[in-house]
Amino acid sequence: MSSRAEITAKFARAYVGAPKAGKGQILDQVVAVTGWSRDNARRRLRAAAAPPGAGRQVAKRIRRQRNPKYSYDALKVLQKVWAASGGQCGRYLAASMALQLDALGPVC
Repeated sequence: MSSRAEITAKFARAYVGAPKAGKGQILDQVVAVTGWSRDNARRRLRAAAAPPGAGRQVAKRIRRQRNPKYSYDALKVLQKVWAASGGQCGRYLAASMALQLDALGPVC
């Protein structure tokens, strides 16, 4: 038995050019040989017949990055306070932030 890729490549051109009734027969043959479902076989045959590199030809929009909300130093202090508090959620962390900073002292 040939590999599934070879079988797919063998039937791909015939599948794309065949009329609707012929496509059903080709799908039956591919499913019988490979053990794939009909949906998977149809998807793979169409992909094998497409030229390599065919895909989205639309230019991607460049995403702007958001400015950082906190400076690097402030972020490091916030991470230390969060870790010392046991990983509290934001609401509880904000409420206990003053106590946590006083308890940690100049270490931060």
